[in-house]
This record gives sequence, structure tokens and C-alpha cells, in this order.
Amino acid sequence: MRKTKLLSATALAVMLAFGANTVKAQNWDKVSDEELAKAVVNVLKKDPKIAYDALVKFRKDAEAKKAEKAKEMTPLEKRVAEILMDNPPIVVGAIQIYEQQEGQKKLMEQAEKYQEYAAEINKADIYAGNPKGKYVLVEFFDFACGFCRQMAPRIDNIIKKNKDVKVVFKPVSFLSPNSELGAKAMVAAQNQGKALEMYKDLMEERVINEPVIDKIARNLKLDMKKFKKDYASKETKELLASIKETADKIGMRSVPTLVLNGLPLYAVEEIQLQRAIDVLRKAEQ
Repeated sequence: MRKTKLLSATALAVMLAFGANTVKAQNWDKVSDEELAKAVVNVLKKDPKIAYDALVKFRKDAEAKKAEKAKEMTPLEKRVAEILMDNPPIVVGAIQIYEQQEGQKKLMEQAEKYQEYAAEINKADIYAGNPKGKYVLVEFFDFACGFCRQMAPRIDNIIKKNKDVKVVFKPVSFLSPNSELGAKAMVAAQNQGKALEMYKDLMEERVINEPVIDKIARNLKLDMKKFKKDYASKETKELLASIKETADKIGMRSVPTLVLNGLPLYAVEEIQLQRAIDVLRKAEQ
């Protein structure tokens, strides 16, 4: 029943796409079902959003329990509905095509946004690897994020295996107030050349607090007086605020978010990260 209503809704949407003038001008009674089916498919190919909109409306009506009783359809609308009900993949395919188109559109918009703010994204206030690396891998992350913890050893391996890569770290505090403590510790460690070590050690901790940070800093043999001063400094606070501002500008919604040479990188496994870097190298040969 639900499928029938959905396909009927799609049929009505398809009819609107044909256009009133076209419907009136065409003697549809003389058109075969096969020809009409082709016309329906062509309409959905040209505008797959029709099927998507019908699905959205159907779900909205169903959830609100305000679905109207099936309206009386014209003979032509009934034929279109029958075609769709006999061939539901037509509707499913149109919806999938539309979602793919929208997904690609969003990816392009995101890539353009990243390019617009590439200088801010790549700004290496906290980094590891080659300071003059040709390939810049940026990671926005949160110390309270489980996926980010899994990413840490992969990032470390990428640095070890690629002498021409600079990794720029962008710690944010989305998930926990304690995330900011880790971020401040990493900035303070950067000032003594130990950002990567602090990053790796903190990512191995399930709970981050100041006693844990103090222990790690001492194990790294940092100058504790300088470390504590930098940890609490105005400059550190301003730096973290600027990272958050950049994240907001590019519309970052999840962590980890990776960027490679100014472009969004949709990869999480080490092999995927390495492949992306290799592709850039080959493109420049």
C-alpha cells in the first residue's frame, strides 16, 4: 500500500513534468504503453528530482499522518502509475541518480570552499614532518574522537614513509571540554618541537586531564616552566580560536576531516592516504 501510494505520487509528479500543454496537444490514447514508458523514463532521466521530491512528500505525509486519500487520477495518470508500479526500479533509479548528482554537487562546492580558504587551512602553526614538504596533509581532529585516535598511528606512518610530506594539525574541541586541554598541550609542545610526540601520546589516553598532560610533558623531557606558560598563554588561546574559525568557514561538520594540498580527502585508511599522495606525485611527473 505504501509503495502504491509512493508510485502514484511519483506518477502525478511525472505528469506535471510533461506539462499541461504537452498533455493536451498529444493524443495519448493512441500512444502505446511502451512509448509512454519510454517517455516516463526520459522525463525522470532529465529531472530525477521528480522522484526524489515525490519520496520526500510521501514520507512527510506519512510521518505527519496527514496523507490524503488517493486522488482520482485521469486515465493517462493511471497508465503512468501502472508503468511505475510494474517497474519500481525506474523510480528507485531516478532517486539514486538524483542523490548522486546532489552528492557530486556538494563535493564540488566543498572543494571550492576548501580552495577559497586553502591558505588558512594549510597554515602550519602545529605541524610535523618536512617543514618545506611539497605535499601538505591537514588533519582537523578532536582528542575525544575515537576515529581520530585510530587515525593517529596512520598519520605517524605517513610522516615516516614520506619525506616530502608536511602534516598540519588542527585540533578542535567539538566533543568534550577536555579536548581543549589536549589542544593547548599540543600547541605548547609545538613550541619545543614535540608536537607529534604529544599528539601520539595524548591519542593513547582514554581520558585527558591536566595530570595526564603533565605526566606526558615530563616524559617528553619538556621544559616544564616554559610548557606551562605556553599552555596557559593568550597566544595559545588565540591560535586555537583561529583554528575553530577556519573550521567554521569551511563548514566542517565531523572529525577527522582531512585535506591534501587544499582539497578534501575522503580517505581514512593508511593505504588510501598513501595512494592519494602517490597520485599527486605521478600527476606532477
